[in-house]
Amino acid sequence: MSSQVRHITPKVSVEKQIVGLLQAKDKRAIHLVFEHYSVMLMNVILRIVRDESLAQDVLQEALLKVWKNGQSYNAEKGSLFTWLTRICRNAAIDKTRTKDFRLTERSKTSVDLVSILEVSETEGELEHLHMRQLVDQLPPIQRNLIDLAYFQGYTQKEIAERLRMPLGTVKTRIRLALKHLRSVI
Repeated sequence: MSSQVRHITPKVSVEKQIVGLLQAKDKRAIHLVFEHYSVMLMNVILRIVRDESLAQDVLQEALLKVWKNGQSYNAEKGSLFTWLTRICRNAAIDKTRTKDFRLTERSKTSVDLVSILEVSETEGELEHLHMRQLVDQLPPIQRNLIDLAYFQGYTQKEIAERLRMPLGTVKTRIRLALKHLRSVI
């Protein structure tokens, strides 16, 4: 009977596992991103493009960007979820700037929006709910700005116009809110 030594490694968090796989260009990374984050990312995209079929296309394009740029992720600049959200949000905004999108939008009469706070059992959504709780602890103006920018998908310029606030003020307050959130995470 031969004795084998089994190495027991601690369970690596899903986020760290995804980051490692992305940096190794392992195809399993995108599968894990989709499995753990797709519902929330889809909601972010839907808030902007307001069409489920189009949102699915944007999500697919965004995941391709994630795959191609996975090595550029830097944990010191924010969480994986924040990075993924930013890529999806920017892809959705880019889509709204296309001529085809604008023509399609004009022909629509009503739109059903999907709530970003849909609750399910996935780890990614639990992380999102935790982040939402942290945001709820911000002062009201900062909370409103973060909600508009990250949960509803507005650009800083759109927020400034909507709230009739100088763009510089919006940028500063969002930056301060994010700084506070980073300090409590």
